[in-house]
Amino acid sequence: MRVSVVANNTVIYFISRPLVPPPDVFEAALPLLDFSSYLAALFSTSKAEPLRMTPSTTFLIPENEAFKRLGLLVSAHLLSPSSKEDLENVLMHHVLTSVQYADSLRNGSQHTFATLEGSDITMERLPNGTTFTSSSGGWAGFRAELQTRDLLTQTGVIHEMSDIMVPRSVQITIGKLVKAAKGSTMATLVNKAGFEWILNGTAPPDGSPWADERFGKASWTLLCPTDEAFKSYNLTHFLSDIPALQAIVAQHLIPTPPSSDFFEMSLNNNQPLVLEGATYSTIRSADSEFGDLVFEQRTDTHEYVVGIKGARGSTDRQDWAHITAWGRSTGPRTGGVLQIDRLLIPYRPTWWVSFGAPISTGFVGVILICSFFCGVRAIWRRDVTEATYEPIGGFGRDDDDEE
Repeated sequence: MRVSVVANNTVIYFISRPLVPPPDVFEAALPLLDFSSYLAALFSTSKAEPLRMTPSTTFLIPENEAFKRLGLLVSAHLLSPSSKEDLENVLMHHVLTSVQYADSLRNGSQHTFATLEGSDITMERLPNGTTFTSSSGGWAGFRAELQTRDLLTQTGVIHEMSDIMVPRSVQITIGKLVKAAKGSTMATLVNKAGFEWILNGTAPPDGSPWADERFGKASWTLLCPTDEAFKSYNLTHFLSDIPALQAIVAQHLIPTPPSSDFFEMSLNNNQPLVLEGATYSTIRSADSEFGDLVFEQRTDTHEYVVGIKGARGSTDRQDWAHITAWGRSTGPRTGGVLQIDRLLIPYRPTWWVSFGAPISTGFVGVILICSFFCGVRAIWRRDVTEATYEPIGGFGRDDDDEE
């Protein structure tokens, strides 16, 4: 069977069926359900239609699970209507300005490619064949695994990513995460207490108590109660008592010193802190023995809880809370926001907890000591007054007479 015919300067090939040109990038990606979150996010912006026809592009599309591993608060921030610019920059950071098939991405140890967002991404191939991608910004040491698909489109090709990359043009601050955590009330308290620099992601102001060497290079994690958690409190009372307000905010602020080991422990799930069985000092720890916070994971529900270390005797259960979501701020250090369902009121032990036990112990001790000496005295008196014995008729006088 002849498969080709030569006619003059032309070669004609016979094929079994008509060749259909590849679809555009969205038609090619829509049948793949694991790309639905990325496509939904892209269609919510103004970049979808321009990207459909942009020539010579490579799409690195994150799978749906990537949005969960990003952290609920980071995802909520990027998908909120007020954060369109940040979301667009993140999505454009996943589109290369050239067509790169699997072979070109796998060969070599390291490559750098330009993106439509304006910054570069780096791809590194390990000896075992695994390819990791690093973004221009985001979190220190963060990498996403590349799964090459070579899914052809009208304008290039599609590959799959394990995680979402955040470029350096997107700064995710604690203030943005607090807004995503529905913590506008907490943001008001933080500002009123003089900690507005925490929300802005800036250094402590010069001359403040937090600008010394202990906190100058620290990153910060804020425990943020939701607005719902403040319904039972008198906010006017909080705002009128600045020292008490500062103590409340300080109880929710954890300074985290930079540590490469800490970064490595917190890369996989993008938690601001390592939460499994950990204890952290807060700003209030310097002024109170009840300033530290303890984190635990419940064995029944596997949810995380946080409590004030050493707090006891509380009847209103204000010294612990559930952690419902988290998000990690971008930058060279760790830190971010933990969303909690209850306000942690600074613990101040009652009079009985502070003095009752020592007084009771002392009182019991005095009673025991007195009882001991009373017992000794009773035994001594019984020995002294006990009757003595002598011969009937008395002692004889013969011996005396002889002398």
